[in-house]
Amino acid sequence: MAGHDPKPTALTIGGFLAKKPYKPPSWASHLNPIPSHTFSLGHLPTPIHKWNLPNLPEDTEVWIKRDDLSGMQLSGNKVRKLEFLMADAVADGADCIITVGGIQSNHCRATAVAARYLNLDCYLILRTSKVLVDRDPGLIGNLLVERLAGAHVELVSKEEYARIGSVTLADLLKKRLLSEGRKPYVIPVGGSNSLGTWGYIEAIREIEQQIQTGSGEIRFDDIVVACGSGGTIAGLSLGSTFSNLKAKVYCIVAVVVHSHETRFATY
Repeated sequence: MAGHDPKPTALTIGGFLAKKPYKPPSWASHLNPIPSHTFSLGHLPTPIHKWNLPNLPEDTEVWIKRDDLSGMQLSGNKVRKLEFLMADAVADGADCIITVGGIQSNHCRATAVAARYLNLDCYLILRTSKVLVDRDPGLIGNLLVERLAGAHVELVSKEEYARIGSVTLADLLKKRLLSEGRKPYVIPVGGSNSLGTWGYIEAIREIEQQIQTGSGEIRFDDIVVACGSGGTIAGLSLGSTFSNLKAKVYCIVAVVVHSHETRFATY
């Protein structure tokens, strides 16, 4: 057990949760705004390995970057954006975080956990069916993690969400919290804005460094990524364009045609 120390203590011993000054890659130094700091929330760098898929065309290789290994509660692409967004929230003096997503949003789960790590309250506006709005959403899937992290959950119907929009919903909650004397910081859907995009600009630098520390002979022609709110694809596209990587970036988007059919489009 650590002895009592009257001085403020760090959030962690070691690198995890450390707040660090941020210096962008030289090829991205002309972009604006440039973040001043990040929090070390993810287990980075994530590995890259060859994916031995059957029946590939001749002279074609597929490699996979394992961002699913970026951290247990914060896994996936969300943590890279949150490293920048949460640092900005703390710099702004926020005492709580607001964000928006679907009822099983991975982004909302990751935000709730990141907020708890940094001793901030978290308010989640979750989109669900009209039938479930007035019911307790329970402890299924990501809701379990969010509630374990102490997040405040507010449900909104899909119809109301479509009519009002995520920006207005978050702004209404922000005004309410301000009137209660709180200092809220709003993170948009998916953490996708100009600041969150830096998470995947930085990921391109990480990929370049991994190539250089390997054989240096691998060259990626294309990058393919699933796309939701657009922040990941924006960061990858900017990074790949301005860096020496110069890979063409494709996104796969799920399009709901009607309630029983989902189609996928590649751009």
